[in-house]
Amino acid sequence: MFLKKLFIHIPKNAGMTIRRSDVLMDKIHHVHVPEELVSKQYYENLKNKMIQTKFAPPGNPTSAQVGIGHCRWRDVNVSLKNSMDCFAVIRNPWSRTVSRYFFAKKLIEVEKKDPVGRYAIDSFESFLEERFKWGDQDFFWHRAVAGWYQQKDYVVDENDNLKCDILRFEKLNSDTCLYFKVPQMTGPRNVTGLNKENYQSLYTPKTIQIIADWYKEDIEYFGFDFDTSATKNYWNKV
Repeated sequence: MFLKKLFIHIPKNAGMTIRRSDVLMDKIHHVHVPEELVSKQYYENLKNKMIQTKFAPPGNPTSAQVGIGHCRWRDVNVSLKNSMDCFAVIRNPWSRTVSRYFFAKKLIEVEKKDPVGRYAIDSFESFLEERFKWGDQDFFWHRAVAGWYQQKDYVVDENDNLKCDILRFEKLNSDTCLYFKVPQMTGPRNVTGLNKENYQSLYTPKTIQIIADWYKEDIEYFGFDFDTSATKNYWNKV
């Protein structure tokens, strides 16, 4: 049993709540510097991709601007990931997509961190069309909004073997308490806060099916339904 666990931070899955939790700070590690990635060349390719697509400024962008923290298990330095047990949090894909939509609106309309027009945010339906723009871009698993990759892709190796213990976003407090043997999680961080209703209210039969088709691999692998958390392949399944 290792003293710390390596956190694979899938975007919009309570990552900042985990990383900034007072009760977990001395129990986890997350990738945050280039040297912790699989190779120097990987980092250079990632950085250049973010600069070319204007997600990071030219010159010497910070690790946060490049998005290092959202690397997949397979992108982590071998010695680092072999020195710790690894875990990740997964989320219902219909819920997660709504969260990414409102996060995009917050970045553009509220915080003014992203330029107007970077994402199509005039409606949820138009945002869903972004999957065709960004969905096959290399390295975009590092992007919180523009990343349309399967969550499974973050937690398996090149041969599709699951390499991380999986906690559930929808059961975060109970799963985390059991997994880390702590009495209580601290409160949520980095909550977008713009959606005052539940995620289901944004969907129509058409858009439900769009997510079902796009995230079919996640839905089948983790056993999601439109209104459920994972029912398969998560840690401590009972």
